[in-house]
Amino acid sequence: MNKKTAAFIQRNKHKHNNKDDFRTPKYLWNFINNIVTVDYDGACEIGINNLTTPLRLEEQWPHNSIVYSNPPYDSESIIKWTKKGYLHKENGGTHIMLIPNKLCQVFMYDLRSMFTDIIFLHGRVNFESPYAAKGGASMSGSIIVVQSNKNWFYHKRYKLSYLKEQFS
Repeated sequence: MNKKTAAFIQRNKHKHNNKDDFRTPKYLWNFINNIVTVDYDGACEIGINNLTTPLRLEEQWPHNSIVYSNPPYDSESIIKWTKKGYLHKENGGTHIMLIPNKLCQVFMYDLRSMFTDIIFLHGRVNFESPYAAKGGASMSGSIIVVQSNKNWFYHKRYKLSYLKEQFS
C-alpha cells in the first residue's frame, strides 16, 4: 500500500466503526436474494444481525459458496473484505458486499480490478441499528460483486425507493 493510500485510510474514522450492528435493510437483502441465494452472512454479529448462516472474515470460506457481507464502512475494513472476497473468487466462490460509494477514492482505485460488478444505489442506505445515523448513511451505497464465471447482476443502477417498493 502506498503512503497516500495509507494516510487516507487513517483519516476521519467514525466512532462506531468497530461495531458489528449496522443491519442490512430487509429490502436490500430481499433484492440480493431475488437474484441469487446467499449461503453465508460474512460481516455479522452471530445471533443478533446475521441474515443467514454466519461466517467470519477470519474463517476459511467454503469453496464455491456465495457470501454476503455488509462490512464496516471505514476504508481499512473495505480493503480487508474485498481482498478476502477476491481470494474466495479464486476458489470458485462469490462475494457480495454492501459498501459506501467511495469509488473515486485512491484505495478503491487500487481495488477496482477485483470487482466483477458494481451496482450503484441511488440514495442513502438506512441501516437498522442503534448506531445508525438518522436519514441514512453519509453517502450513497454500492453493491460490489466479486465472482468467478457468473453474471447474475444485469442492471447496474437502482433507486433505493424502487428497491424498497419492490422488495419490502
